[in-house]
This record gives sequence, C-alpha cells and structure tokens, in this order.
Amino acid sequence: MTPALIDYAVDDVITLVRRPVLPEADKEYREIGIRSFGNGIFHKEPVPGHEIAAKKVFRIEPNDLVFSNVFGWEGAVAMASEAERGMIGSHRFMTYLVNKEIADARYLLPYFYGGPGLDVIRQASPGSAGRNRTLGIKTFGGKRVGLPELAEQRRVADKLDAAAMGIEQVTRTKEHSRSLTLQHADALFRSVERNAPLSKALKESSDFVAVDPDASYRTAGILNRGRGLFLRPVINGSDTKYPRYNRLHKDQFVYSKLFGWEGSLAVVTDDFAGVHVSHEFPTFDIDPEVADVEYVTHLARWRGLHDSLKDQGTGMGSRRQRVNVGRLLATEVPLPGLPEQRRIAKQLTLARKVTDGGAAQVEQLAVLRRTLLDAAFSGRL
Repeated sequence: MTPALIDYAVDDVITLVRRPVLPEADKEYREIGIRSFGNGIFHKEPVPGHEIAAKKVFRIEPNDLVFSNVFGWEGAVAMASEAERGMIGSHRFMTYLVNKEIADARYLLPYFYGGPGLDVIRQASPGSAGRNRTLGIKTFGGKRVGLPELAEQRRVADKLDAAAMGIEQVTRTKEHSRSLTLQHADALFRSVERNAPLSKALKESSDFVAVDPDASYRTAGILNRGRGLFLRPVINGSDTKYPRYNRLHKDQFVYSKLFGWEGSLAVVTDDFAGVHVSHEFPTFDIDPEVADVEYVTHLARWRGLHDSLKDQGTGMGSRRQRVNVGRLLATEVPLPGLPEQRRIAKQLTLARKVTDGGAAQVEQLAVLRRTLLDAAFSGRL
C-alpha cells in the first residue's frame, strides 16, 4: 500500500545556508565537486588561497545537503560528511540544512538525486542542457514536494542504506580487482628485457574510401586510457565534412592522432571490422612474424605505453597535442620473441576476463540501484 504523502514547499523541508569564506593567501584550501546521478562528493587538489582569491567560495559542513546548481538536473546532489569538514565549494554549490522535524536527510538525498525530487529540480532548471540548465534557487524553494510521515521516511532510508552498503562493498571489490589487473600487466610488460620501436611490429595500412553523399556510414572513435573502440551514431555522407573515410579491418592497430597522448589506442575486433574512421585515425597491420595480435591488444591498453606518448604530442594546449605517425612508430615498447609474447598475452587475457566479468556485475548493480529507487518512492520497498 502506497503511504499517504504530505505536501510541503521545498523551503519548508530544506533551508539554504551560505557560509562565505575569504581565502587567505598563505593557507591551502580544498574544493569539492559533486558527481552526477547521486554518485557522491569528490575532493579537488589543494590550492593556495592566492589562487582562488577572486572566487566566491563557501564553507561546507557535515550533514549539508549539497546541490550543484549547474548539474542538479542530472542528479548532482550529495550529503557532506566528516570527510568534507573544513572544505569549500564555489558559488555553484548550494548548501542546505534539513528540517529534522519533517524530513530525514537519508531519505531526501535519494529522493532528490533519483526519486520524485529530481523532477522538481528539473522543473526549476530551465534551459536546454548542460550549463544552460541552472537551478533557479527561488523557483526551487517554492516548488511542492510530497513526503511520507517521518517514520516511513526512516524505514525506507534504512532499507536503502543497507542495500547501498552492499552495492558499495561489491563495487569496491571489483575496482580493487581491476587495479590488481592493471598492476599485473604493468609488472609483466616491465619484466621484458628486450625493447623495440613500434615500427618493428606495425606497418602503415589504410583503406581510404571516398564519401558518397547518398550513402550512410557506421563510424567509430577510441576511448582514452586504452579502453577501446566505440561506435558513433550512423552518419549520412552528405552530413560529414570529410571527403573520405578510413575503413577498419580486423586485427589492425589504430590510434587517434588527436588523443594518442591520452592513450586512445586499440586493436580492431570483429565488431568493428568495416566501420569507418576519419583520416585522424591512422591504421597499421601487425606483422605476424614480429608481434602477436593478442599481445599488441594488451599493449594498447598498457598505461606504460600511454605514459610514453604523453610527451610525444605536437602543438599548443592539451587538445592540440597531435601525436604524428612518426613519433608513434618511434616509441619503444617491450617486444620479446613471439613465444614470450603469447605467454604474457595468455595471462593478461585470463585476468581481463575476470575484470570484464566484474565490470558487467557493476553495471547490473547500477540497474539494481535504479530499481530500488523506483520501488522506494512508489511504496513497494
């Protein structure tokens, strides 16, 4: 049975409290940020007071219900804890105290980041998207929310807390497993005594096709930190600025000139054979007499190679640091004989399967979390 709801104005439930801070030049300060979709607060690197002297900043206190007025519409809401005591937030972070006579903060937090309160935030955040959807504080305060009796709020919050604890524990375990896999890969690659430039294993091999304005094309990009290829939306030839595309083939090595310094490298799998990329994505055949495809696949994911490419960009500014083909091919990598490559690749593939299984479980937990929220605020929990 759905519990009866009591109608309140937002301003009756939470009160905006601002604690201005005047930064002192010789002191250090740490600002907070808020992840979207109820994923909590994160801490920025400490900065000296003189660097933020011109900013409007405000003190954060434990138990503050904190909203990002820029990304509140996508659930950037969090509860400050003891870990945030003494930290600051910019004027973009609105701090509220909860009226404990009518509301439980543990209930309000998910209510606003993933329950009916999220719609209230969106109604008070006019605009199209991103920074155009700023939360209107006065409008938000006047909006109406329906809350159950305090005892029911506490009952639901207790159940959500218990579930969240279990989900967090599993997620933390899977993240630790992923970290161990990365460390294992790092140790294996660094144990190799023989290095060689990538030019020993890779040979340029492009398959350029002229763009037909009447045709449509499946296109791809590459995620940074060796996370592989991803599909972009299908595009019509008449809608692209490129006169030609480079067509991918299975087992090719491909990278992004623009983001190679961030580790945007991959080996083409079956799923991406025949997909197109722009000329900014050079492709290479892997010489089977020198390198094992599975080994190079793991090499493309290796953070040691990504680190080697960080200083290989040309141009000014992070977004203009193109890594040209010559610099990529001149980069030295661990390249033992084929039997040793296959031994290393076999170990890393087994570890990868475990990590991928953990990632799938984390995705399932995210679905479970949304299901729990839906149940909590529809009287089914």
